[in-house]
Amino acid sequence: MFRSTITILFSVLMIAGLFFQADAAPLHSRQIGNLACNIARLKIVSNLAATKSAVSEIDDTNAAAKTAATDGLNSASDGIKTIAKSLITGAQAPAAARDQVGAGLTAAQTALDGLTSGDDPAVAEAQDKLSSAIAAGQDVVAQCK
Repeated sequence: MFRSTITILFSVLMIAGLFFQADAAPLHSRQIGNLACNIARLKIVSNLAATKSAVSEIDDTNAAAKTAATDGLNSASDGIKTIAKSLITGAQAPAAARDQVGAGLTAAQTALDGLTSGDDPAVAEAQDKLSSAIAAGQDVVAQCK
C-alpha cells in the first residue's frame, strides 16, 4: 500500500512538473496538452492507483482473478510510466505504450468481470474504480490531441 502511494505521488509529481517546466524541450502539441488533457492524465493515474488498492483488498478465494487483474493493472501502469518518461524527455510517446495501457486495462476488466460482488464488496469497488480509470483513459485519448 505504501509503495503504491509513493508510486502515485511520484507519477502525479512528474505530470505536475510538466506544468511548471520553463526550459523544457519542445514537445509535440498532442503531448503538451491543454488543461482538460492534463486533468484526464491525472485522473487515469489516480483511478489506476485506486483500482490497484481495491484489487488488493479482494478476498484470496478469488486469487486467480485477483492476480490476473493485478497483472493487467501493472501492465497499464508500466505503459503510463513509459508515456510519462516520453513527456518529460520531449520524445514522442510510443504508440506501443498507449496500446499497453489499453491492453492492461482490458485484461484487468476481463479478470474482474468474472467475479461477483455478492460475497466480497471489494470486487464492486475494484470494478467501479476500474471503470473510472477506463473512462479517464478514454478522456486522455479524446482531450490530448
